[in-house]
Amino acid sequence: MNAQVSAVVLAAGMGTRMGAVKQLLPFRGKTLVEHVLDTLRASEVREIVLVLGFAAEDIRQRVPLDKVKVIVNGAYREGMASSLRAGISAVDPASEAALIVLADQPFVRPDTMNRLIAEHPAIAIPTYEGKRGNPVRIGRSLFPEALRLSGDIGCRALFSAHPDEIAYVPVDDPGILIDFDTQADVE
Repeated sequence: MNAQVSAVVLAAGMGTRMGAVKQLLPFRGKTLVEHVLDTLRASEVREIVLVLGFAAEDIRQRVPLDKVKVIVNGAYREGMASSLRAGISAVDPASEAALIVLADQPFVRPDTMNRLIAEHPAIAIPTYEGKRGNPVRIGRSLFPEALRLSGDIGCRALFSAHPDEIAYVPVDDPGILIDFDTQADVE
């Protein structure tokens, strides 16, 4: 194993643009969030922290959660930053970094996760054909700043504060650019 890196899966949102519980949408025989969890299980992450909020009980009942630490963010209506804070707070103290993973990106491959795990800057962002994608890796040195974020903002707020500490990691994985926000995206 290259490094001790946890994965924080942000899956607390209400999916308002989707009009359904996005995490539970059926896609290729599984739910969206199952695809993401399976990818992480096949990678070299130290642990998987799944942050739930909206429909948390439905997700717990319908998704296999073996080898997953589940955190329920009761403040999910406050926006993505609240889930990021909940997830970062639950990361194993022995982890030196966290991959911040979106629950609606079923195409990211395990080898892409492993490439990001192997990186050691404060921030690692995958790129495909010059375009930035997700997930991103943030080092433990940035956890205190992540814990101070608020509103509907994720790690992007950290990027502008630390431009010299970002490594852009080219990957041969268009999945880093694809997320599902609407029914049309799924179809």
